[in-house]
Amino acid sequence: MAHTEGLAKEPEVLSGGPRERLPSPRWSQSRAVALGVIAIVLAALGGYRLGATEGRSARSAAPRDVGEVIAVPGGHPSGEGFGAGSIWVPIWVPNPKSGYGYVARYNPATRRMLARIVVGSQPLAAQPGFGSMWVTNAGDGTVTRIDPRHNAVLSTIKVGPVPYQMAPAGGGMWVATQNAAVKIDPTTDRVVRKTPYPRSPHSETPNTAGVALDANSRGVWVSTASGTVLRLRPSDGRLVKKISVQPVPLSSPGMVAINGNDVWVSSYALSSGPGPMGTGSEEYGPSNHLVDISVTTNKIVARVPSAGYPVESMLAHHKTLLMVGVDYAQGKSVLIRTDWPYEELTYVRPLGGSSFDIVDTDGFLWIPSWDDRTLQILPDSDGSPNSPQDGG
Repeated sequence: MAHTEGLAKEPEVLSGGPRERLPSPRWSQSRAVALGVIAIVLAALGGYRLGATEGRSARSAAPRDVGEVIAVPGGHPSGEGFGAGSIWVPIWVPNPKSGYGYVARYNPATRRMLARIVVGSQPLAAQPGFGSMWVTNAGDGTVTRIDPRHNAVLSTIKVGPVPYQMAPAGGGMWVATQNAAVKIDPTTDRVVRKTPYPRSPHSETPNTAGVALDANSRGVWVSTASGTVLRLRPSDGRLVKKISVQPVPLSSPGMVAINGNDVWVSSYALSSGPGPMGTGSEEYGPSNHLVDISVTTNKIVARVPSAGYPVESMLAHHKTLLMVGVDYAQGKSVLIRTDWPYEELTYVRPLGGSSFDIVDTDGFLWIPSWDDRTLQILPDSDGSPNSPQDGG
């Protein structure tokens, strides 16, 4: 694949889409960091409202080209996961001092909520594994294990500060916390391995270390805030390789997603100016992209454009890459698509509110919107003028 720093052609911007070029982000008083999930954490702790949408209906919250919108009761949806035939959506309650959150379980066919389960404080992500659903709770540094047969909490496991992404591998559930990757033994629900990151996060991004992770039998891949991606051995967490993604301190790797022999990692630049709590801010610009790391060589084999947006989540399937990018100046998100061989963008379409995750199931994309308190549902193949193709 060709190395692509800029755009080979202008992507299609669907109706209601973002501006062609964005001004430098204007940061609100408690928006703090280089990853959207940690921005949510700090925003909730500081009482910052990501969107003035109290009382808005799901219909009014949706842009014109969103296929279907479901209102989420009880709080703000953050991440999501698919398991046991259902969509599981972590929900933050409006009061950050409540000490608990929820996970809403949805039937993807009927769009109906099947259950709402109390979990830990400020839940971020949901992931299936070992016959259970697992939920990370940023506010209290725990992971909640749920029995999907009875919608009941089986255990709550202390793992460390600000856990976020997780994945099953090597006989355990791996979780990325702020300072280490930890492995939970599903037979005992105890942490049995802990791999600290090789260096502390640099001063420009003190709150964004190691929040992203994906894993399979071939490796546990963890992003850090020091410009590197770590490959760990799934069995014992031993460091296999440290891969440089961008120079530090004014850059940071972000989300991680494994797809076959490729490990996709979002990579974006930070502004040199100080942001809240001493951090830099994510900038819109051509330096933002995805890197493709080869599982066989541990080297970057391609860089994929993201229309200049910092990418908070990605989904790779059917020779198509879907990305959720964020316009911090406007507090809005966009859905970005590029098709094989990923050198040029296919489209950029607007999303309602600030979104940080994307899941595909039953031919539909589910995207939670934090400030609109909704779930946006789009067809994954024919919901746009350009359908994904399986050909290479």
